[in-house]
Amino acid sequence: MYWKHFILFASVVFLLNGCKQAVEELEPLEEKKSGFRKVNSLQGDFLEPPTNILIQTIANGNYPGIYTSQFLRDLGFFQDGYCHPDVQYFPNGFKGYKFWMVFTPYFGSIGYDFYARRYENPTIVVSNDGINWVEPEGISNPIQKTASYKESFLEKKGEKVQGFWSDVDWMYRNNRFELYYRGSFIQATALKRRGVNNQNNRQKLAENAHRTIVRQISTDGINWKPLEVAYTSNKPATSKNNDILSPSFVEVDGQIKSYEVEFNRTQDKFKSDDLTLVINRTSLNGLDFSDYRASKAVNFLNEPWQALNPNNAVWHLNINYEDGYYFMLLAVGDVKKYTSDLLYLAYSKDGINFLVDPNPIVKEKAYRSALFAMEKNNHHLQFGVILGYKNGQFKFAKINVDTEKIEDAF
Repeated sequence: MYWKHFILFASVVFLLNGCKQAVEELEPLEEKKSGFRKVNSLQGDFLEPPTNILIQTIANGNYPGIYTSQFLRDLGFFQDGYCHPDVQYFPNGFKGYKFWMVFTPYFGSIGYDFYARRYENPTIVVSNDGINWVEPEGISNPIQKTASYKESFLEKKGEKVQGFWSDVDWMYRNNRFELYYRGSFIQATALKRRGVNNQNNRQKLAENAHRTIVRQISTDGINWKPLEVAYTSNKPATSKNNDILSPSFVEVDGQIKSYEVEFNRTQDKFKSDDLTLVINRTSLNGLDFSDYRASKAVNFLNEPWQALNPNNAVWHLNINYEDGYYFMLLAVGDVKKYTSDLLYLAYSKDGINFLVDPNPIVKEKAYRSALFAMEKNNHHLQFGVILGYKNGQFKFAKINVDTEKIEDAF
C-alpha cells in the first residue's frame, strides 16, 4: 500500500487517571499546531473492486413471544437492509466457515423511520468467500429480540415508546465469542430479566439509563448466554447521559480496550473544538471499564475531513490491533445531522495518537464499516473490509498495509 504527502497537526493529549476531588482542575487538549511532514498515502485502495454482498436471512422485528409476518423482512430478497457489520476471520475455518459476521438489520428495505429500530437486533451470519452469507446451522436469529414497548421508556416527547439495540461489535478470544452492543431506552428491569442473575447486573442496573452497553458470550457462535452489562450512560461512566456511539473492542496484551464516539457537549474534561470525541476505556475482565473521568481521548494528528466541512466529525468506528499497530475505520460526516458519508483509515502505534490517511476509502454515503486481518507476510498485512452504506448494502473488499510505511510516517 502506498501513501501520499499530507499535512499533520502535532498535538499532545494530557490525560487524567481519575478524579480525586469533585472540583479537580482538568487538563485540556493542547491547541493543535499546524506543521508539515512527509508520509505515504494510500494510492490503490483495493486489491480488487468492492463486491456487493448477499445475506440470506430474515430480519425479525417481533416482540418476544410474538411471531407475525407483519414484522418479518427477507433481506436476501431485497439484498439490502444491512447495517453495523463486524467480522471475525478464521483462516482454517470455524465450524465449517472462515467468515463470521454480526450485524443489525437497518436502512434499505428495513427503512429509516421510527419503526425501523424494531429490526435493529444482533444477527449472525457466516461465509466462506466474504460475499455469500447464510445463517449458521442451529442459530435462532436475532440472538436478542426487540425490546417490547412495555420494556422500553420514552426517549422524546411526542414520540412513541420503543427501545432498541444497535452498534454490534465482537471479539474472539479465549476460545469464545464476546459480543458487545448498545441498548437504548430499555428499562433496567427488562435488562435484568434478559440478563444473567449476578451481582454485576444488579449493581449496574439499579436505575434506568438512556444507553446501556451489554455483552453476551458464546463458545460456538450459535448458543449465547444471557447478557451482562459492561457500562451505562449514567454517571460516572459518561458525562451527562452521552450517547456511547459505536463502541468497538480489542484485546491488547491481555487488556480489553474500548473505543466509542461521544458528543463533545460539556468540555468538562477534554477541551476541544471537535463536535465529537473518540473516547478510550480499559478493562481487565471485559465488563468493568474505566469511567469517563479516567478515560482518554484519541488524538487525531490530522483531520482531513475538516477541510471539507467544519461540521464533519467521527460518527462511527471500528478498531483492530494487528502486528503491534492499531487500525481504525472512521465513518465521518456532518454530525449535526447525525450521520456520516466518508470512510477513512487511521493508524497508530500507541492507541491514542492516530494518523489519518487523507484519501477517504469511500467518499459518499458511507456508514459503520468493519476491518479484519486476513494474511500477514513480514511487514505486509492484508485486511478484509466490509463496507457499510446508508442504502443498506454491504460490499466486500481487501486492502494491503505496509507497516514499514507506518513506521516512516511516525
